[in-house]
Amino acid sequence: MTTITPTLTAPAESTLAPPSPELEPTPAPTPATAPLPIVNWISPTVTIMAWEDSRLVDLGHELRSEYVERFWLGVLGPATTLLLRRLARGFTERPDGYRIDLADTAQAMGLGRGIGHSSMIGRTLERACQFGACRIESPSVLEVRTLMPTLTARQLRRLPEPVQRGHATWLAAHGRSNR
Repeated sequence: MTTITPTLTAPAESTLAPPSPELEPTPAPTPATAPLPIVNWISPTVTIMAWEDSRLVDLGHELRSEYVERFWLGVLGPATTLLLRRLARGFTERPDGYRIDLADTAQAMGLGRGIGHSSMIGRTLERACQFGACRIESPSVLEVRTLMPTLTARQLRRLPEPVQRGHATWLAAHGRSNR
């Protein structure tokens, strides 16, 4: 049986797919092909750093923006959206980064105090990484996007029709086109 060691860095772009069911021995999963449980490779106390993506400077949406609340919420879910907004707020006071205790953060958000494999904070962080809102730089450093991209057509199709229409209206009002 082959032991698989997780990779410590996540991709800049979130194109993660679920693991494929292959027979052993399997090659070590790469972030581009298989997301790993974040709680298996992140420390209980984490330094939060800003992930500034130059491609989004003109077209991105701040994590605490109306756009993220109205449109990304249905993609990310409420816990992940709230966590990202809380982490973004930290950059207001400490733009060079800051440390958090995951158990304290989880408890403050009503996600329990656990940080184990099936903890709510672990699943919330995994979801944030899965959708490219944050990435693991090292076991003790989490980079969080300062700007989120506009939803892709695929993400938008998964939202209810009224939200899709609201998105088209929002894009038109802000001089942007749908992809």
